[in-house]
Amino acid sequence: MTTLFAEVSRPTRRRASRIAGTTWDRLHDPHVQLEVVLALVFLGALAAFGHIVEDYLTGDPIVRWDVEFSRWLHVHSSPTLVSLFSVVTWAGNAVVLAAATLVGAALLVRAGRRRDAYVVLGGAIGIELLNAVLKLVFHRPRPELAYVHLDTYSFPSGHAAGSAAIYGILLYLFARGRRPMIAVVCSVAYVVLVATICFSRLYLEVHYLSDVLAGASLGLAWAAGCVLLRELNTS
Repeated sequence: MTTLFAEVSRPTRRRASRIAGTTWDRLHDPHVQLEVVLALVFLGALAAFGHIVEDYLTGDPIVRWDVEFSRWLHVHSSPTLVSLFSVVTWAGNAVVLAAATLVGAALLVRAGRRRDAYVVLGGAIGIELLNAVLKLVFHRPRPELAYVHLDTYSFPSGHAAGSAAIYGILLYLFARGRRPMIAVVCSVAYVVLVATICFSRLYLEVHYLSDVLAGASLGLAWAAGCVLLRELNTS
């Protein structure tokens, strides 16, 4: 009986060993490592968005901080900076993002990267539709002290979500396959650009802090999800 069990289990052990070896080899594949990183970014950003939504719905301290920070910015605001951020914030405007999307897609098509162009177009349309739906779901009013009065809802920030998603996808595709230094520069530029756009929305007081945090995390999750699907379909 023991001999029979050993004869049966030996092929099973060999098969398990081959599977383990193949899995280990795949984990050392740079492309697989990239997919793992993208998946972690997607899950982390999505978890952050969910946490902010929960805090908003349950009235956690972040809602109180929203109002207090908005009032603090209003008291300490500068007319010069208000004018400056009124211009800066256009980098996250839907019209500018649409233009960036079309230019980026056109350049990718010209370079023979038609599939990547579809990723850019699909990602841009998707995040704008998703954010519009979420605004209607949460229907949060805009801050009362806003320098720019808008009729749309506040949560999550469309500027934050759109810029985090669209610029993220564009910069990723631009840096993909290039030297590591270019990837680092694109990553830093991405963080600075999105953070500046988000802060402009706070300074102009058209959004609360939780609005831009939710928008940025949603946009990052969307960008990571789009490029992850792109990588999975090319592996």
